Amino acid sequence: MLSEFFIKHPRFAMVIAIVLAFTGLISASSLPVAQYPDVTPPQISVGATYRGADASTLANTVAAPLEEQINGVDGMIYMSSNSDNSGNYDLTITFEMGTDPDMALVKVQNRVQQATPMLPSEVTAQGVTVESRFSDTLGFIGLISPNGTRDGPFLNDYAENNIKNVFKRVPGMGDCRVFGAKYSIRIWLDPERIASLGLSINDVANAIRSQNKQASIGSIGTAPVKTDQPLVYSLTARGRLNSVSEFENIILRTTTQKGSVKLKDVSRIELGSESYAFDATFNGKSAAMMLLTQASGSNALDVMDGAKKTMEELTPQLPNDTQFVLGYDSTEYVTATIKEIILTLFITFSLVVLVCYLFLQDLMVTLVPIAAIPVSLLATFGGLAFMGYSINILSLFGLVLVIGTVVDDAIIVVERVLYIIDRDHCNAETATVQAMKDVTGPMVATTLVFLAIFVPVGFMAGITGQIYRQFAVTISFSVVFSLVVALTLSPAMCAHLLKKVHPKKSGPLKWFNDLLGLSTDKYVVGSVWLAKRKIVTVVVLGAILVAAVLSSKYLPSEFLPNEDQGAAFAAIQLPEGASLGRTQAVMDKLIPQIKNIPGVKFVMGIKGYSIIGGASENQGSIIVPLDPWEDRKSEEKSLQNIVGKIVAIGASIPEAQINVFTPPPIQGLGISGGIDMRLQSTLENDPERMAMVLRDFIGKINQLPEILYAYSTYTSNTPHLFLDIDREKAEMLNVPLGNIFSTLQTYFGSAYINDINIGTQVNKVLVQSDWNFRNNISKVGNIYVNSMAGEPVPLHSLVSIKDTVAPRSIARYNLYPSAAITIVMKEGYSTGQGTASLRELAKDLPEGYGFEWSGMTYQEQEAKGQIAIVIAIALLFAYLFLVAQYESWTVPVPVILSLPLAVLGALGGVYVMGLSVSIYVQLGILLLVGLAGKNAILIIEFAKEQREEKGLSIIDAAAEAARERFRAVLMTAFTCVIGVLPMLLASGAGAGSRKAVGTTICYGMTTATVLGIFLIPALYVLFQTLRENIKGRIKASFGKD
Repeated sequence: MLSEFFIKHPRFAMVIAIVLAFTGLISASSLPVAQYPDVTPPQISVGATYRGADASTLANTVAAPLEEQINGVDGMIYMSSNSDNSGNYDLTITFEMGTDPDMALVKVQNRVQQATPMLPSEVTAQGVTVESRFSDTLGFIGLISPNGTRDGPFLNDYAENNIKNVFKRVPGMGDCRVFGAKYSIRIWLDPERIASLGLSINDVANAIRSQNKQASIGSIGTAPVKTDQPLVYSLTARGRLNSVSEFENIILRTTTQKGSVKLKDVSRIELGSESYAFDATFNGKSAAMMLLTQASGSNALDVMDGAKKTMEELTPQLPNDTQFVLGYDSTEYVTATIKEIILTLFITFSLVVLVCYLFLQDLMVTLVPIAAIPVSLLATFGGLAFMGYSINILSLFGLVLVIGTVVDDAIIVVERVLYIIDRDHCNAETATVQAMKDVTGPMVATTLVFLAIFVPVGFMAGITGQIYRQFAVTISFSVVFSLVVALTLSPAMCAHLLKKVHPKKSGPLKWFNDLLGLSTDKYVVGSVWLAKRKIVTVVVLGAILVAAVLSSKYLPSEFLPNEDQGAAFAAIQLPEGASLGRTQAVMDKLIPQIKNIPGVKFVMGIKGYSIIGGASENQGSIIVPLDPWEDRKSEEKSLQNIVGKIVAIGASIPEAQINVFTPPPIQGLGISGGIDMRLQSTLENDPERMAMVLRDFIGKINQLPEILYAYSTYTSNTPHLFLDIDREKAEMLNVPLGNIFSTLQTYFGSAYINDINIGTQVNKVLVQSDWNFRNNISKVGNIYVNSMAGEPVPLHSLVSIKDTVAPRSIARYNLYPSAAITIVMKEGYSTGQGTASLRELAKDLPEGYGFEWSGMTYQEQEAKGQIAIVIAIALLFAYLFLVAQYESWTVPVPVILSLPLAVLGALGGVYVMGLSVSIYVQLGILLLVGLAGKNAILIIEFAKEQREEKGLSIIDAAAEAARERFRAVLMTAFTCVIGVLPMLLASGAGAGSRKAVGTTICYGMTTATVLGIFLIPALYVLFQTLRENIKGRIKASFGKD
């Protein structure tokens, strides 16, 4: 026998334990740390710019050709795009889990190249970008001027030129976006002056191009030469201009009288910003805010650590009166959650030690099962390193939950050794040898069954499969190593350290023993009473099965519970057509009030850009990082209360609609929490019709009892001016349409001419009409466009202007025009209930309109129903393992049928605590099946032994097994239940997930212990009687066994 070898060679057992522990310790120090394993689908982003184009033009000329080519690229699950009135186009393609991000990038780049010839030349001239990054927010870093001596344009330019590119070189960084613009030469044209001098916009542009040009003009004396040439001279000349004064002196035209028209005669020139579309503030003061996103497949903690180190390295180089501020760090939640879980780990360890001592009542005896905990847990890190996994929330959850389990086998060994010492009055070594003969089989069987339950998890696909797999592997390694310890170190320690433990004569421990003895007697009486009443047993079993099925069907479900991630976001939307100044005025009202809310750390604002709505002058974003979780323990400072106050402040400002949301539970799966739904128009491209259908649909959604609120940033009523060009008249006056369009784009959009060098960077030269020539509708007709003969023609003679409305941005989802809807559930309702109601509501959508899910909601729908299949297959595997162990088809049945009671208890706990069935609850149920199964196996294994080896009656065998195993079962159950109490009572970062798991295990194991142990002997009696009756009839009929 293996254990006998280690009983005789205790140092050998100690060496094995030490090697396992040190291997795990070394592995733990080198394992990467993350919030979750790599569960987020890879995302590839495609971006383009078409200056001066409206959303409709951009969607038709850029979005449509690109998306038609990219659609169906290998591994794609969905794609979404947005085209806005600022001329910006952004497309995000989401791929299946497990897709190599680098290969996905290459495949998308190839498809983009196929579409490039179909794109406008103005777009291809500025390039189409293809990047591997997530669409969510990793963090915000700000550059501020504490004393206010540096203005916003300076901060933005410095951030663009000297900071942004350094951050983009951080390993794993997807992108760094500055909410501002760097310097450029802005040439503000005077259209009236240009026309009066007989110039055209093309004359101005060509003059700038020709006189601001970096040319290669050769050298003197370079080979080949015919004579000896001692020196070689490179020729240089002033090419690109470097200052405003040099641009002012660009010559547009000369006269025969040696006169000239210079650029300063027809324009105002300054060193300004490349774009004035948006700006950012920090606590109400100007700042250059930088949005950080991570690359697909990268580790958020590593990327953010790299960004922080980069900040430290750049700080000494910053100009006077500038400094960095870390506005928002999404990984702070991860770090805080992991710290909370590690703290829970130590608390759980302490509680398990206390429970073990309470039952064993001797420090030396208690040392045996306690030694199994550090060895098993540390060795698990070695297993994780072997599998290439990380230390994350799921693996740490596994370790917390398994603390009460890894002592089980050692407890069984110790309890059996003490029982034999007391029964046979022998020494510890002899008792240990006999005990290991008794319990090795059951321990191996329970471990194999435990592992069998987690085998189906390895075959699950998608994000849920990855989450389950990480948890299952952690649990499996821990249980396997605990068995190794129980077969090696535990018997060695028992043989050489244990002695007879005398019952306590007085004090709390005596009271506990008396209570335990009384409980044992009552338990045996109760279990025998039920075992004798087979009909009652069948009825109880049937009721349990029905209740478990109904509970699983009607309890609310969700993918992941909402968490307090230490931040809230607000999207600001003013009426369509509102200017940037009006947006700023609203933010000036909001920010001071939000800043004064208890629990708010500081407030960042971005005008002209919404995190969920894109770029537009009538939109803005507010980022609200909160104080650390340990400073927000009061109800007043809870995330829910702070969000409610922000909503109330927003409701008090009638000039704008304020939508408040929180980050999604998993970074990389959408921008906000809640349900992510996309309304689609599959038959028509009518924005006004889409807006009408959307308005009606959202109105119905908000009437649903489980919905707190639903909103969408989609709109089709942004004021536009339609220019109806008289094409016949233009041809009669010999005015090309191209001249009309280019003149309009330059004056009212802006035209990129070429580049200059400011410092070490390349900056743009942009021309546009000055403000007083584009500040009202009448200015459109006052400009002139030149005919082919060079004659200026007033534009009002060629166009008529009509007021119209159109979308400021056009979203497309899987090729179809779409509108994103965010739905937030009321407290007490789950996203599973919400999606079910929305699915029913969507049946009444008009013909040609449908919907799809996206982000976290898409993954939730994909995972639906998998847990039932997984548990069914787990039970099947467990049954088959037990059949092989017992060489019987009927003996394992009581074990399997005893498990639904534990599941019912867990679901009852979920209901009592007001939770939903999330992935964490499902993980708890999966572990619970294994834990409850171990207790059932121990009782039935001993009953089988009493029946077959000692010849006891079925009832007596069940009663004796119940009596012998009651203390050990109670002890293992207590270690498990008491061990998860800290999770049940969790608060702070990650409390939602810990409560979900803790509730499941605590309530489920309590039910399995308090009620299940009565049912197990009864089930044994029922099926053993049935088995023997059938075998007896077969023997009587065929005359053989």
